[in-house]
Amino acid sequence: MKTSTYLPLFSGFYGSIWSEQDFCGEEDYYKIPEGMYFDDFVDWQSYYNAIAEKYCEYVEESLGDFVNEIKYEKVGSPRYYNCSNDWIECEIDFNRELIELYILDNFNEFEKYIQENYTSRDGFHSFYENDARQWTEGWESDQHKVGSVLNFICKNEGIEEPYYFDDLHISMYYTEDILPYYINDDCE
Repeated sequence: MKTSTYLPLFSGFYGSIWSEQDFCGEEDYYKIPEGMYFDDFVDWQSYYNAIAEKYCEYVEESLGDFVNEIKYEKVGSPRYYNCSNDWIECEIDFNRELIELYILDNFNEFEKYIQENYTSRDGFHSFYENDARQWTEGWESDQHKVGSVLNFICKNEGIEEPYYFDDLHISMYYTEDILPYYINDDCE
């Protein structure tokens, strides 16, 4: 089955390791004017899209038989970051039967996950029921529930967020505006 949903595991860009970049050593190659920062020269949208695409690949590989394919669609961001963080929208082709068997085999853990994540409390009003048995009926046709069920599998299997991608560095997303500040060793 296929549906568009949010990508499991991803905790967002704001206040995460993906927004707090280490520009260590960059000063060896660029002489940035006072009052400017390397952040000012990053094409953040391209960087976020690249991270999101790699994230989709990572989750697809990590979920193995539960997921046939994950296609990146776009990064979504809240109007205000006080209640939620960014999310990755994607199309997921998933194996409904294997997922349902997994939920049955791990029902106690699933029930705890639903209770912890969908019970209303001060400062949080859940728009979904917190009864795991109700979740097992028709979950596959609800976009949010598909993402949440896959997130449960990730958490239950100990699959963690990646902390870096070897082939992605923020310097790959500098804008052309940084070029006048590049230090050419041959000219010194």
